[in-house]
Amino acid sequence: MADKNATLIISGATALYPRINQTYKFVKNGTKQERIACDPLDDGAEYTMSLALTKAQAAPVYKAMKAAYAERKQADWGEFPASADVFDLNDNGEYVIRTKLKGAFNKETTSVDQFDASNNDLPKDFMLTTGSKINVLVSLVVYDPSRMDGCGVSLRLRQVQVIDLAVMRKRSAFDVMEGGFNSQSEGFATGFESAADTAGEADEFDEPAPKKSKPAAKAKPKAEAKSVEDFNDIDDALDNLDFEDA
Repeated sequence: MADKNATLIISGATALYPRINQTYKFVKNGTKQERIACDPLDDGAEYTMSLALTKAQAAPVYKAMKAAYAERKQADWGEFPASADVFDLNDNGEYVIRTKLKGAFNKETTSVDQFDASNNDLPKDFMLTTGSKINVLVSLVVYDPSRMDGCGVSLRLRQVQVIDLAVMRKRSAFDVMEGGFNSQSEGFATGFESAADTAGEADEFDEPAPKKSKPAAKAKPKAEAKSVEDFNDIDDALDNLDFEDA
């Protein structure tokens, strides 16, 4: 796909939520929307990634976007918005901006070229991770902001160079439970210290012991009928029942 838009290299950005190993799209799941992997030719298919920038990094990006908009805007378009409307400020004081690339233009599929720090090609399905330090090549695509959401310039992903690959983090499906166990501030066991720690546990790998034959039950005289107190051992038996996982 030919791209005649102005281009810009953003150096030392931090990758946020990169989905550039393949195309993804939003689908409705009940009352929520979720992003799923899809074919590049599907409606809404795109590669996406947000960039976290320092103020020193964000300033030249904003300047380049504003200049591209001024050069190509129509007479009836509004002025380019202030930086506060172009970037989101995160909790770390970084300036966050979104980049994307459609999965296809005129039925011709696209891709984001990825390289390592030595400019070796990375495979198409290489998984870039959040927190990685990267250099990014983007095209500055100017549009009428009154007809589309946004500021009037979108950053179209072209190439990514991975400088420092962050370790992929596991994402929990659960909400934070205030006041509960916190592994960062509380101690926890990493092994069994004594035989008493495993007392009462059955070894799942032990072969079952052979059944012992029970002696024939002897008839008891009626006078030996048990009272209620004699059945306390039922509670003990219930406490030691093993339940299979649901």
